Amino acid sequence: LLLKPFGHKPANIILGLMLATALLSAFMSNTATTAMMMTVILPVVAVMDPKDPFRKALALSVPFAANLGGVATPIGTPPNAIALAALNQMGLRISFTTWMILAVPIVAVMLFVGWRILLILFPPASDRLILNLEGRFSRTPLALITYFVFGLTVLLWVTEKLHGIPASVVAFIPVAMLPALSVLDKKEIRNFPWEVLWLVAGGISIGASIKETGLADWMLTRIPLSSLGTTGAILAFGVLGYLVANLVSNTVTASILVPLVVGFSLTGNLGSSEIVQGVILVGVIVSFSMMLPI
Repeated sequence: LLLKPFGHKPANIILGLMLATALLSAFMSNTATTAMMMTVILPVVAVMDPKDPFRKALALSVPFAANLGGVATPIGTPPNAIALAALNQMGLRISFTTWMILAVPIVAVMLFVGWRILLILFPPASDRLILNLEGRFSRTPLALITYFVFGLTVLLWVTEKLHGIPASVVAFIPVAMLPALSVLDKKEIRNFPWEVLWLVAGGISIGASIKETGLADWMLTRIPLSSLGTTGAILAFGVLGYLVANLVSNTVTASILVPLVVGFSLTGNLGSSEIVQGVILVGVIVSFSMMLPI
C-alpha cells in the first residue's frame, strides 16, 4: 500500500521504500521496522537479475532509512531518549513536537542524500521494475483496534504542546490497551525485545553515575576542549560520536558521550541553548554512523 503510489521506476520505488521505512521507524523500533520491511523486499530482490546492482541498493536502503527515520521523533531510537533524559535532569525539557521540528528537516535531507548515493553506487540495470503489490488493509476487529491505538498514540505524541501530556505518559496507551484488548497475548509480550529496554535504562544509569561521581569532570580535564571554543568543542563531540558509533552500538556511544557533553557544558558555564545543541548533536549523529555492518 505504501509503495503503490511510486509507480514502476526503480529510482522512485527505492525512494518510496526509504520514505515508508523512515516513517514507520519514527514510531517503531529501528530493528523491528527493518525486519518487517526486509520481508517486503526480499521476494522482489529474489526475482531480479542476480547481476543487477540495484538489488544491493534495495537491500541497503531499508536499514539506512530505518536508522535515519529513527531520528525524527524522541521515541524513534534509544539515543534520542538518552539525550532527552540528560536534558530533563538539567531542567531543560524538549517537547515531542519541538524535537520533530528540529529533526524532521535533517532526516528529510539525509534521506535524499542517501537515496542519491545508493542510485549512484548501484544504478538499476533497467528503467522499469514490476512489483506484485497485492497488499490491503486488514479489517479484522484486532486490526481495527491496532489502527485506532496507533493513531491515537501518534496523535497525542505530536500534539503534546496542546494538551501537555508528556510523551512518556502517552506511551502507556499502547502498553496498556493492546494487551487489555487481546491484541497482544502473554506469548507475544514475552517475545518483546526487553534487552533493548534494559540497554536504554543501563545507558541512562551509566550517564547519571558518570556525572554524579565526578568522572565526567575528571575525563574532561584530560581533554583540551576549552581551547577549541564552544562551537569547536561541540563539533569535536559530534565527530567523536560519529566515529565511535561506527564501531560500537549507537546507544552505548550516546550513553558514554552525552554525560561528557553535559559535564563540559557545566564546567564551561555554557548557556542552555549550547547545552541543548551539544546533547542533541551527539544523540542524533550516532544514528548516522553506518559505515560498518555492526
